[in-house]
Parts: sequence; C-alpha cells; structure tokens
Amino acid sequence: SFLPRSFGALVRQTASRYTSVLLFLTLTAVLGLLAGECTDGALLDLVAAGGCGVLLWGSLLEEAQKLCEQVESWRSFLLGFLPVYAGVLTMGGGGAAGSAASGALLTALCFLAQLAAAFVQPLLHCYLMLSMACCVSSEPALGIFCKGVGSALRQALGWAGKILVALLGLQRAAAFQLDRFSLRTGQLLAGSVPIIGQTLSSASESILAGIQLLKSGLGLAALSVLGAEFVPLYLGLMIQLALLMGCSLLCSLTGISRCRALFDCFAEAVRCMAAVVALFFGLAAAGCSS
Repeated sequence: SFLPRSFGALVRQTASRYTSVLLFLTLTAVLGLLAGECTDGALLDLVAAGGCGVLLWGSLLEEAQKLCEQVESWRSFLLGFLPVYAGVLTMGGGGAAGSAASGALLTALCFLAQLAAAFVQPLLHCYLMLSMACCVSSEPALGIFCKGVGSALRQALGWAGKILVALLGLQRAAAFQLDRFSLRTGQLLAGSVPIIGQTLSSASESILAGIQLLKSGLGLAALSVLGAEFVPLYLGLMIQLALLMGCSLLCSLTGISRCRALFDCFAEAVRCMAAVVALFFGLAAAGCSS
C-alpha cells in the first residue's frame, strides 16, 4: 500500500536511531563547557567524532541494505512487467517501441539493479571507513577531501541519470517516428483497396485507439506500483539527511569541528543513496511513460 506507515511514524522511527547520537553530542558539549580550559579540546573532539561514527555506522548500513532489497524488488517487478508492456506496444503498432522497452530499457534497468545490489553496501563500507579515518585525523583538509569524494560520486550519479534519460528519449523519438511511418504506410496501402480496404483502415484505427488506452493504463499502473515503494524509501533518506544536517549544525555551534566534518561526510553518503534511488526510479518512469 502507498506509504504503509504514517508520516509521523516514519519520522519517529528514523529519529529514534539518532536519539543516542544527540544525547552523546549533548553530553560531550556540556562536558566541554563545564570543564572549560581544563579539558583538552582536541581529545574531546576526537572522542565525539569516534563515538558518533560508531553510533551511526549500523543505521547507515541498514539503510543501504534496505535500498539493495528495494532495488531487487523493483527489478523482479520490471522483469515481469516490461515484456507484457512491450507486447501491448507491439500490438498497438509500435513494434520499434516494444523492442526498445523489452530490450534496451529492460537491460539498462536490470544492469543498474545488479550494480546497486552488488556495490552499494561495499562502497558504503569503504566510504564510512574513509570518513572515520579522515575526520579523526588532525588534518582538517582530509575531512574536506572525503566530503568532496562523496559529492563527486553524487554528481556522477546525477549526470549518469541525465545522460541515460536523454538517450532513452532519443530512442523513444526514433522508435515513434519509425512506428508512425510504418503505420501510415500500412493504412495507405489498405485504404487504396476499394470499400474493403477503407473499412479495414477505419476498424484498425478503433482497435489501435483501444490499445493505446490500455498502454497508458499499464504505464500508469507501473508508475503507481514503483512510486508506492519509492516514496517511503526516499522520504526516509531525506529525514535521515535532515537529522545529519541538524547534528552537523549542533557540532558547528559547539565548536566540535571533527565531528561536524564526519556528519557532513555521512550526509554525502545519504545523498548518494538517494541519488541511486532517484536514478533507478527516474529511468523506469521515463521508460514506462513512453
């Protein structure tokens, strides 16, 4: 069902994972204020960064596992749906469009799903370890470098999505022109036959109109099914991103620079996972809306 949990329940479930992080940050900030100059600020900053990293590690890995499972579910659905959708397109006079849907689009989506399932979790492991190593270092530039790596990966995913959608759009336009030319040619040849050909041409237009309506209904149904699973997952990632940015702001206000850099790196990891979800859903939506 669409949004199986209410929005409030989704917020509470995501925020509950950050309760210990916020409590740990608050205690660290209070300790630093109470101790004043007696406390080693660098050591306290190091403890805060290490503690928050350990507390958030499991939550981020859980989100990555949920993402991989969801992408696998989408792939299984599209493996059953797209061949049927391609058959309807072919029956409606769109042979080239049907071949594109069951060929290039299905191959691209399955390839993306397999890549996501195979590499999202290992890449997140590596990025989390890199973030921890860079942000607990005494060199602030390493934390900036780690955040830049995450930002570059997110931008690469965004550009990959734009390029794939553009290529899909060009393929759709070429298939549409080819199918239109074939259909017009068939109608012209059938209409050249007296009486019988004109009757067949009129009947074929009625049948094609019904098939076009069926095609639109199937595409809308597929987008509804994918969207019902896409929205809760994407919303959860956005709520987690907002909480990470809030923790980063708290660290900035209390002067815990290493911990703030760590939260910024973790926020980039969440943005990358959201970019993977948007890439897969956007490509599927572009293909099913043709």
